[in-house]
Amino acid sequence: MSNPYGSPRPGSTRAWVTAIAAALLVVGGGAVAAVALLPQSHPPTLVGSASPTPSHSTHPAVSPTATASVPGGGSPSASPSSTESPNGPGTATTVPAHWTYPVVIDQQVYSNNNDAQVNAVSCATAGVCYAVDDQGDILATKSEKSWSVVNSSDSGSSLTAISCATASFCVAIDSSDAIVLGADGWNDPVTVDSNNQLNDVSCPTTTFCVAVDSNGEGYVFNGSITHWSPVSIDPNQDSLTGVSCPNPDFCTVVDNSGNVYTYQDGSWSQGTNVDNGTGLSGVTCASKSFCVALDGNGNPVMMTDGNWSSYTYSGTMESVSCPANGYCIAVDNNGGVIYYRNGAWTGATKIDGNNTFASIDCVARNACVAADQEYNVLYYTTRG
Repeated sequence: MSNPYGSPRPGSTRAWVTAIAAALLVVGGGAVAAVALLPQSHPPTLVGSASPTPSHSTHPAVSPTATASVPGGGSPSASPSSTESPNGPGTATTVPAHWTYPVVIDQQVYSNNNDAQVNAVSCATAGVCYAVDDQGDILATKSEKSWSVVNSSDSGSSLTAISCATASFCVAIDSSDAIVLGADGWNDPVTVDSNNQLNDVSCPTTTFCVAVDSNGEGYVFNGSITHWSPVSIDPNQDSLTGVSCPNPDFCTVVDNSGNVYTYQDGSWSQGTNVDNGTGLSGVTCASKSFCVALDGNGNPVMMTDGNWSSYTYSGTMESVSCPANGYCIAVDNNGGVIYYRNGAWTGATKIDGNNTFASIDCVARNACVAADQEYNVLYYTTRG
C-alpha cells in the first residue's frame, strides 16, 4: 500500500550512512560487525477503544560485536554475524528477523537529484521487489542492496504506486497511466483515466487488478494491457485513496471521507463510514476477514471479521503491510517501526533515524522492504 499524502520531506541525512558503514568494519578480522535490534524496555502504547494493553516488543536480541548510534536515536540491526550453534561447530543457526541499515536505492539517481523520493514498494517474493519514484523510474532488486532502474518514463512524471502479483507481472501507475510488466517486458504507458488522478493500484493475480482515482472511480484490469474497465465505486465522488485486493474475489477501497467500499461476489458494496468522517489514506488486507487502513492522522483503523475499530497511535503511521491475519508491520514519520501481533500494537522502535517513511511491503512475517523519503530502503530479513 502506498501513501501519496506523506509528510513533508525532512532534511537529508546522508552523511551518517557513510559514517556507520565505516564504524562497522572490524579491523583485522575482515568481517562486518553486527548490531542487534533490541526491543524497547518500555515502548509507548497505543490507546484505542478496542485495543488491549500492547505487549512489549518480542524481537530476540542478538549479541552484537559492535554498536553504532543512528542520528535521532535508535539502533536498527545490521546483518548479524554468525554465532556458533549450541549443537556444535558446523551446525546451522537460526538468524532472527532483523532490520538492516538504510541504503540508497539508486546512488546515481540520488547524486543527480538529492530530492528524489521513492513513493511505493511492492515485493513479489522475499528476494524480488520493485519500487517507483517521483522521477518516473521503476527500480527492481533481486538481491539486497542491489537495485537498478528497469524502466524510466520519458515524461519523468511521478509514479505513485506499484503492485506486483509475480516476479514477472507488475502494474505501476502515475497520475493517469498504467505501465504493465508482462511477458514482453515493460509495456508503454496506457492511459487509464484521462480526467482524474490515479491514486493506488492492487494486483492479486496476473489477470486481475483494480486501480482507483480521485473522483470515486475504479478501473478493473482483466488481462488486456490496453483496456481497463471503469466502475463507479463512490457515489459521492470522493477521492479514493487506497485499494487492496488479497484475491480476485475480494477488494477493499477507502476514501478521503472515512468510507470503506468492498468488492465481493462480483459487486461493490455501499460505503460504510468507519472513522467518524476522518479521511483514510490507504489500506492493506491479508484476507477478506482482516484489513488495516490508515486515517489522515496516521492512526490504524482495523477490520476483523467485518467489524471495524479505530485506534490511536502516539505518532503518525505512514504505511502498513499485513502479510497474515492478525499480523502487520507499520512504519511512521519519525523513523519508527510498529508491529501488530497477539491482538495489540507495539510501541515504535527506531530503525531509520528521524526520517519519514513512504512505503512498506511484506510478503511474509519476516520478509519486508521499507522505503523512506530520503531515497533509502531497509530490509526486514532473516538473512545473515
